Amino acid sequence: MSKMYIRELVLSTPWLKKIYLMQRSKSENDLMNTTQLQKYLNEAEKVLLKKSVNINVGLVKDADNYADEGLVKERAYYPKYERFLKNNNINYSYFDPYRSDWIEKAENYDLIIWHTDSDPSTQDIAKSKIYILEKMGKHCLPSYEEIWSYEDKIRAHYLYKLYKLPAIPTFVSHSKSEIIDYLKSAKYPLISKISTGSASFGVDKLDNYDQAKKVVDQVFCYKGKETYFKYSCQKDYIYFQDFIEDATYDLRVMSVGNELFGYYRYPNKGDFRASGAGNYEKKGIPNEALELAYQVKEKFGSSFLATDFVYSEKLKKFLIIESSIFIGIDTCEQLSIDGIAGKYVRISENRFEFKPGKYWVQELTLKNVIEKITK
Repeated sequence: MSKMYIRELVLSTPWLKKIYLMQRSKSENDLMNTTQLQKYLNEAEKVLLKKSVNINVGLVKDADNYADEGLVKERAYYPKYERFLKNNNINYSYFDPYRSDWIEKAENYDLIIWHTDSDPSTQDIAKSKIYILEKMGKHCLPSYEEIWSYEDKIRAHYLYKLYKLPAIPTFVSHSKSEIIDYLKSAKYPLISKISTGSASFGVDKLDNYDQAKKVVDQVFCYKGKETYFKYSCQKDYIYFQDFIEDATYDLRVMSVGNELFGYYRYPNKGDFRASGAGNYEKKGIPNEALELAYQVKEKFGSSFLATDFVYSEKLKKFLIIESSIFIGIDTCEQLSIDGIAGKYVRISENRFEFKPGKYWVQELTLKNVIEKITK
């Protein structure tokens, strides 16, 4: 019986759910009551529009929320969006895109804000519905263009190639015969990834031909290769990246409008994966990485984009690992230099200025979106 199934079973039973939430509040410490939430949100500066706007907003609550019990998950996006809407006196109400009457309810809104979960089933639902919402003339955050490549490494790879962006050398194919030929002359180790996966889940290092061939045979069998999503298999595709041996860290850079944030991540000893390891360092970021992150965001057509890089000492340059429109955000200090929280502001190409302050990037993103649609 999977952990996910047990969790769903517990949450569907009222008294078990109460016990679960009490234990989770103590052990994971990621649930807040209303008072704690307000104090947490108010650690950041208010983000205000230059002028008032007259729009109606439909706000979707994060899927993993316990508002009915008076609790909110620390990483939930919707409270940050909600604070911005309240501070700017913008009309809003909650919108449920999972109901059968979602099209009828959507007629009430000009803008719909939906922080989608990153699993394959939610992405399938979101892509289908955001496409229709935009056909109805509604603005969406994320837009269909943004959601198209979210949590889909293959689609992001296509965009890197199209725009000639400096990504880690990557081999993607749906042809088994081509893949086998590739493996015969490939340089090992190879990094194998599933298309949808975060925090280093679904990422493996293949040290030789036999290991790689085994993965390929599983992927191209009738059922495909099992992933950590029990209902979704890796089927008829391979995503291999070169192993950058001289990379000692990941650098995540977030770009929203002309404002940028970021931090360094380091792997645990004996591992090659920095994502999900929990080893962070906040310090100054080179202009080269800031400019590249900004250009990736612009090419992707995103309001907000976090791009992860490695730096190769041998090549003397940053290489893109992957990009995402949503990331886990625990604090309003997504950048600090010498202990001072702040943000970089892009002045011109390769020119950036550091400005102190604490900000929720969700609020900056929403400000950027609303300013664009109300020009």
